[in-house]
Parts: sequence; structure tokens; C-alpha cells
Amino acid sequence: MLISTRTLALVCGVFLAAGTMLSSMGPILPALAARTGASLATMSGIFTALSGGVVLAQPGFGPASDRLGLRTVLAAGMALMGVAMLAASMAVGIVALLASAFLAGLGFGWVIAAGNMLVAGMFATHRATALNGVNIFFGIGAIIGPAVVGQAGARLGLPQAALWLGGGLMLALTPMLLWLAGSPAPGQPNPEVAGVPIPQAAIWPLGLLLLIYTGAEIGFAGWVTVYMAQSAGLAVADAALAASAFWLALTGGRILGAALGMRMTARALLLLALFGLLSGAGMLALSVGNYWPSLASVLLIGLACGPVFPTTLALITAAARSGNRAAGMALGLGNSGGLVLPALMGLALARYGPPTMAGVILACALAMLALGAFALRGATAPPRSSAHMEPGEAGRANPPTPPLA
Repeated sequence: MLISTRTLALVCGVFLAAGTMLSSMGPILPALAARTGASLATMSGIFTALSGGVVLAQPGFGPASDRLGLRTVLAAGMALMGVAMLAASMAVGIVALLASAFLAGLGFGWVIAAGNMLVAGMFATHRATALNGVNIFFGIGAIIGPAVVGQAGARLGLPQAALWLGGGLMLALTPMLLWLAGSPAPGQPNPEVAGVPIPQAAIWPLGLLLLIYTGAEIGFAGWVTVYMAQSAGLAVADAALAASAFWLALTGGRILGAALGMRMTARALLLLALFGLLSGAGMLALSVGNYWPSLASVLLIGLACGPVFPTTLALITAAARSGNRAAGMALGLGNSGGLVLPALMGLALARYGPPTMAGVILACALAMLALGAFALRGATAPPRSSAHMEPGEAGRANPPTPPLA
């Protein structure tokens, strides 16, 4: 129990550092554009480079984690991401900046996969609750990042200080993780949701849901500062507070998701979050140009986004029977959304204005709700009898397997 708690605490610190760095990329875009001499629209390539690295890291994740272990893969990703983000903060040309972003994405690909899989393996009984809990710290870091960009930029002329803070913490935690963290025991049981196993066929619709979600979250968080500045006429430093508000609400959503995960199934929690996301996107589309309604929409979107990623990942790992390869490939599919959607949002915002970007968010929310309902359409199916269980599952029939929290 002590090793599990210690591992959880270390992964929380890792996600805090990652959230600080990644959330600062959107608010820091104007400063990076000025340093490299590139246009703001061209800076969309940062999100593509980051997401490209994340996607390319996933095919090797399963073999590497099987051979080296999740802890070693996580430490390697941490070291690469920390160094690459520090390099990005000092890049003076667009090529060097994009190369650094790509390498940071490679590192983050292993960080997000290995970190979540490590926690999922060590807390298999209440997987969704544990994953919502650890991802709270990504949200806390994501609140800190834009705030540091705004304040350090305004007071010191050093908006890149957020990358220094997150990168330094990530590198400091790397040897501690190797020394102090544990590893999940092999052959962890596959938790079920309210007595209903997650079918393996649900992996790929859930992966596609993650594809849209990841792209929408990265894009919205990255461009919400510019969106609010253009639609509400705010200064960039003031508009950056909207990004912090988004991440604050997202963190609150993960706290709420961790609490609700002890009382409701992961299926119900995911569908509730997706419905809330659709409601927030609809409000955003109807409130373009109005500051307070737009800010309320940003908060609702963030609150609903909170449980989506960790809860979907909990369902994927349950459907994959805790297999690193299948879960890694689904994560790779999910993270590929960052290759297109953030750039699409930036293009829509630059060429057609805030209403078009709000329309893209609404379309994404509709698609996610449809995919979630399709993947989890068997949620009310009755529990299987022991005669219909796969080999090895009958021993878990009595008492009934506790719900996947």
C-alpha cells in the first residue's frame, strides 16, 4: 500500500509538471512568434509537432513497456520532455522551435501512456477514480502555466518562465521516480462496470472519441486566449486568465469525477461529462462577443472536460484486459487528434473569426457524445452468469466484481 501511494504521489508530480508546460504553450504563442519572426497562424505548427510526437511515441510504447517496464518508460519520457521543453524556451528559429516541440511530444507520449497505465495497474479496483485523481494534478499545473506566463511576462518580460518551471520539476522527479516508484503486479484482474464487462470492440470507438477530445482540448486550451482577446477585445495578458479559468474548471471537473466515480459507473460518468460538454459548447456558440457569457461557457466546457480523458482511458484499459499494447495503440489513435484539430481551430480563428471556432467546438462535442453512446450502448445489459464467463473469470463471479470506479 505504501509503494502504491508513493507511486501515485510521484506520478501526480509528473503530471503537475507536464500540465504547467503544455498549458503555457498557448499563452506564450505571441512571444514565441515575436522571437522566431513567424506569424501567429504559423505557430499552429507547434501543436501539430507536439501531437505528432505523441502519436509516433505510441507504437513503441507497448513493446518498450513489456521489455523495460512502465516505470523505466515513464522516466525516459520525463527526461526527454523536460529537456525538449527547456530547449523550446530558448529557440530563436521556427525550425528549432518545431523540432523541440516534436521531441517534447515524443516524451509526453510516453509520460501520458506510462503514467496512466502505471496508476491504472496499481489501482485496478477503482481505476476511474484513481485516474481522475492523478489527472487532477495535470489540471493544477495547467492552471499554474498560463498564470506564470501572464505574470512573468508582464513583470519580468520572461513568459518562458513557465517552461523553465515545469521542465525543471520534470527533470528533478526523474531519478526519484526510478528510485522510489513501484510497478504493478502482473496479471491484474479485469474490473467490470456494474457487473458488465467492457467489450473489446469498444476500444476503437473509445479511441476515436479520445482522438476528437484530445484535439478539441489542446486546440481550445491553446487558442482560448486569442479567442477571448479577439471576441471580447481584451489585452492578451487579461485574456490569458481565461485559459487559467478553463484549466481551473477542468481540474474541478476531475475532482468531481473522482468523487462521482465512487458512486456511479464509469459509463454513466463519461456520458454525463459528454452531455455537459455539449451544453457548454452550445452556450459558447450563442455567446460570441459577450465576455461574461463566453467566460461562463469556458468554465462549463472545462468542468465537463475534466472527467472525459481519465474515464475514457479507464474504460479502454478495462476493455483491453490491461494489455499495454492495445491500450497504447488506442491512446495513439486518441492523441492523433492533436495533429489536425488545433491547427484547424487556429485557421478558423485567424481567417473566419471567433464564431467559426465556436462552431468547430460544437461539432466536436456532438461527435463525442454520439461516439460515447455508440461505444457504451450495452450499459444496461445484465451481468453474465458464470457459464458465459471467459476462463479465469468464474472465480470472480461471487461475490460480484465491484464497479469500476
